[in-house]
Amino acid sequence: MAIIKNFEDFSKNISGFDVNESDGFGTSPFLLKKIQDIYHYFFNIDKESGSGQIGYHVVMGKYSNLEVIEGPKNSYCVITINRVSPEIIEDIAVDKKEIPSPSNDQFELSGSDVSRLMESLSKCLLNYLEMNPKISRIYDEIQENLDFKGDGSYLEFMKSIIISYLGENWKVQEGVSKESLIISR
Repeated sequence: MAIIKNFEDFSKNISGFDVNESDGFGTSPFLLKKIQDIYHYFFNIDKESGSGQIGYHVVMGKYSNLEVIEGPKNSYCVITINRVSPEIIEDIAVDKKEIPSPSNDQFELSGSDVSRLMESLSKCLLNYLEMNPKISRIYDEIQENLDFKGDGSYLEFMKSIIISYLGENWKVQEGVSKESLIISR
């Protein structure tokens, strides 16, 4: 443990991902941990029933389980999602736990839980696009883990929520497999 002798020593230990305990995950609605070229977003949403929270781990990177992606790596990203407990997110926020490896565990969502998940996901995506402005294709592999139980199709649901956040110059279409979508501009 180092002794801090002056302000420069103190400020060089502060990173952009530190947690402000009085404000949840700092000033963001999510916790972001970046490891090389992979962005790990963590957030909680309240359960529709009002009893507790559900934690999510969204991974935005360059590696797809479903498609062979061609083109420069700075022009696309791949999104996957996993469910994690809110306690694990808290431990990751204060560096007590390692970031969990993505899994293939399926989880089911319906009703307003899906809307709130997509809203939080959209905020993460906007943050990612701010830091990676050359991205023109987003490969959505969320359905690999999410068992969507909403009204209508997942594709239509994504169009209505994601496009409202990203803007009209973005379009959503089906990918190579039934579990993937491509969001492009």
